[in-house]
Amino acid sequence: MFEYLGDFKRVFVTGPHRSGTTICAIMIASDLGYKWYKEDVIGEKYPNELLKFANGNRNFVLQCPSMCPYMHEIASHKDAVVFMRRPLREIILSQKRIGWDKNDAELKRYGLDSGVIAQVKYEKWMEYQKDLIANPFEVHYRTLARHPLWVPKRLRADWKPRQTRPESKFTWDDSESHKKMREERRSRGKPV
Repeated sequence: MFEYLGDFKRVFVTGPHRSGTTICAIMIASDLGYKWYKEDVIGEKYPNELLKFANGNRNFVLQCPSMCPYMHEIASHKDAVVFMRRPLREIILSQKRIGWDKNDAELKRYGLDSGVIAQVKYEKWMEYQKDLIANPFEVHYRTLARHPLWVPKRLRADWKPRQTRPESKFTWDDSESHKKMREERRSRGKPV
């Protein structure tokens, strides 16, 4: 599904929190055979740590919704920036469901004191960011349902934030698990 991103050695998946950045990053990494990282590898020092990380790594997908305000400054002409789109109402409901409370901190990255951060990210993306990025891509949350790694909503109703698989012991940070998943995809005749 995401093989079209194979020409890029660094893929950043950003957008509002709770818009599908985690599962999309995992799907892209799976399709390309890349390592995927959560934005936690960066820490709280934006954008300096992101630059350091990006410049020291290749063949990766970074899930980075908190980095959204800086993507147009960080992504080079060799990088892909995937911006997630999901209906605002769904994002807000998802944020409430898990008790997400970073709206104010995220607004400050845009120099704002009030507003709904998901809406602000959509507006800023369309106003200027998208045009300043050499390789911008948009992925709509609902299209992820076509990917073999998608789990239907009814089966993940009680999942925790960032949980992407029903097996609690399965971790996408574990290269052995990632290798096994690629082998399973190959055996089903799916691209890896």
